[in-house]
Amino acid sequence: MYSNTRSILVNDIMSQPVVTATEKDRIKNVAVKMDRHHVGSVVIVSPAGEPVGIITKGDIVRRLVTKKRNMLRMMLFTKAKNAMSTPILTVDRGKKLEDVAKLMVQRKVKRLCVVDDQRKLIGIVTDNDVMRHSSALIEVLNEIIDSGYIKEAGEIGLKA
Repeated sequence: MYSNTRSILVNDIMSQPVVTATEKDRIKNVAVKMDRHHVGSVVIVSPAGEPVGIITKGDIVRRLVTKKRNMLRMMLFTKAKNAMSTPILTVDRGKKLEDVAKLMVQRKVKRLCVVDDQRKLIGIVTDNDVMRHSSALIEVLNEIIDSGYIKEAGEIGLKA
């Protein structure tokens, strides 16, 4: 029965520790961190450890490389504050995986920062994390259908 099934929580799938930088860090240093840690993004944190923005590989390409400027100069002198995406979306570690998936789709984002009660960064969850655990979401959906709560797959927009 669905009521006996434990939902997958953000805490179960988030990645930690998160690769971070400050607003004052140079883009070159952010790019080096991405390469060194084999990640596609770096979260920009305040001195208190709160996420204030995020820089992805795509941000670097879109905002810096594609501009008709001196790329070397930009990499050396542009600060993270001037290239990061804001505002940053956050979730708490107790959020259900299905809620996180919905939020990502609604807000058209690929990454959510996970924060504690003081809004300090404790992890990150990505669309890839959600996809890796999507079979569990399908199992929950099947249990809901089997319970009779939803009569047919068509009622929730699925093709039979």
